[in-house]
Amino acid sequence: MCGIAGILSKTNSLSIKDTVFAMSQAIKHRGPDGEGFAFFSQTKSLSVYSNETPQVNKESATFIFNPNTSIHNLDSNYDLAFAHRRLSIIDLSESGHQPMCDTNGDYWITFNGEVYNYIELREELKNKGHVFVTQTDTEVVIEAYKEWGFECLQKFNGMFAFALFDKKNNQLFCARDRVGVKPFYYSNTDNTFAFASEYKAFLKSKLIAFEINEKQQFDFIVNGNLETTEQSLFKEINELKPSHYLVYNLNTHTLNTINYYLLPKQTLNNRSEVEIIQSIEEKLINAINLRLRSDVEVGSCLSGGLDSSIIAGVVKYLQPNKQMKLFTAVFPNEQFDETNYAKLVSDHVSGKWQAVSPTAEDFFRDIESLNYFQDLPVWSTSTYSQHRVMKLAAENNIKVVLDGQGADELFAGYSHHYMALWKENLGFNTLKQIDEAKETIPNAYKLFGKQLLKDAFGLSINYSNYFISDKKQFGKSKNEKLANTLNKQLSLDYKGKLKSFLKCEDRCSMAFGIESRVPFADDLELVNYLFSIQGKLKIKNGISKYLLREASKRFIPQQIYNRKDKVGFETPLAKWFLPQKTHIIDTIKQQLDFVNHDFLNSNFEALLMHKPTFLLRLYSFSIWKKVYNNI
Repeated sequence: MCGIAGILSKTNSLSIKDTVFAMSQAIKHRGPDGEGFAFFSQTKSLSVYSNETPQVNKESATFIFNPNTSIHNLDSNYDLAFAHRRLSIIDLSESGHQPMCDTNGDYWITFNGEVYNYIELREELKNKGHVFVTQTDTEVVIEAYKEWGFECLQKFNGMFAFALFDKKNNQLFCARDRVGVKPFYYSNTDNTFAFASEYKAFLKSKLIAFEINEKQQFDFIVNGNLETTEQSLFKEINELKPSHYLVYNLNTHTLNTINYYLLPKQTLNNRSEVEIIQSIEEKLINAINLRLRSDVEVGSCLSGGLDSSIIAGVVKYLQPNKQMKLFTAVFPNEQFDETNYAKLVSDHVSGKWQAVSPTAEDFFRDIESLNYFQDLPVWSTSTYSQHRVMKLAAENNIKVVLDGQGADELFAGYSHHYMALWKENLGFNTLKQIDEAKETIPNAYKLFGKQLLKDAFGLSINYSNYFISDKKQFGKSKNEKLANTLNKQLSLDYKGKLKSFLKCEDRCSMAFGIESRVPFADDLELVNYLFSIQGKLKIKNGISKYLLREASKRFIPQQIYNRKDKVGFETPLAKWFLPQKTHIIDTIKQQLDFVNHDFLNSNFEALLMHKPTFLLRLYSFSIWKKVYNNI
């Protein structure tokens, strides 16, 4: 996993050398192990090094993509440049240097992520006559494109974002994985086309000025939404959506985006529950096994909940003689603290367990850094817990961690998944189903009734009093109607909010030079299989993630298998914020002129009690704006 950037000058109106170097420096935290560049003109391709390129890459003559020219001595007769920040995970030698090209220099790539089935694909391509000179998955991507063109994306199982320069066709092929584990942003102006792993690369290079998209601003503050459209919170920067690739034609300067993947529809109606559970177990083991492929040590996040416990248990099954490092955020004496569960799992798998306990003082000390590395304002303090867990992993010399993101969206783990199922089965048995869920969802009848009212009448939350008069039109939240079937709701969640969680995952890990792998979210076989299963099998007798529990019960302690509560990355938000009222309101006053500060001050305590995440979004947005105004 790494950081990528690139720029195409359409008019020769700027120095791409200085710009691409600044872009790379802005994302150096994503790849602390090395830096590389490639520059292109109509007649020439040149691999280039900087002061942060390892000496072995400068001295090697084995590969034509190893550089022998310094970026600081480069002339300006180039119109396209790639940059790459390397985090060495697979093939730690100089053969893993990027940007990389094929043996003829016809195809160049800057690649971020992991194609976990690269070993199998390499063998398939060898049988078709392709020659490989490295042990990297990056070279497999190049050769796969040469063999299958854009359809190569159908072959990849993993997480990825890359830009590939096809010199023969004079085009850029840029792609992103199916669910959006790895980021890809781009700008397309009259003067340039540019791309990068993070927004800050555009701003710190002065390629794009910091200007906020007002519509996206209020969608975040009121609804908690980020990156729901191609247009981002930053004006003039777009997001390449998951399951999409773009083709930029350098001859015509035209750009097209194409959706290359759709979730399958339900097809396994005739298979028995036993057969389905057996298949899930096999695919789950395979997904985790593939994500253990690494030339560095792999650790894991551990909350004590079902998903992360399953990962730890399966890893122990696959590697019985290894002691895995496990990392947890704990909150002693808080109702939601999961210390005992995490320790139970660690003991069960004989792990080397370490914990960190974030405090209010830590949070307010780190909030500016958190928003900087996140690129966008945070909507939950749970992101800070994850940030600290990744920091703990880095302090223990871990460069790869496994994490349980995506299990809820595949296996039905949220309370609204119950309600979607109840809507699907609305009838005589609905009351029985609601009764069965009471251990997981307190006040289930009340919550379901409210949801039905919201769906029927479009009820929303009105925050307009917190805004000045000419901004009150932005104050009502959007009512997101619940789907009428569980599988439809799971599909909406998988293609929607999960990407936001994965964005936080990516930034939290990459802030510390760590690759985070999510076997539930991006394993092609597992995802396709789960969306082929009837929704009614995924919640049974009031038990969430029923199929996952049954498929993994031999790997986890009985207490974890029987857990019915759902905690997640919680923090004591109200306790943290109440003593900081003056600081929080002053920060919002300084940055957000559209907020009714008097009303906010008068209703601070009530807001913190009843709608704490709205207050957090106002504060976080203020901090984010302050930080990015000063980039």
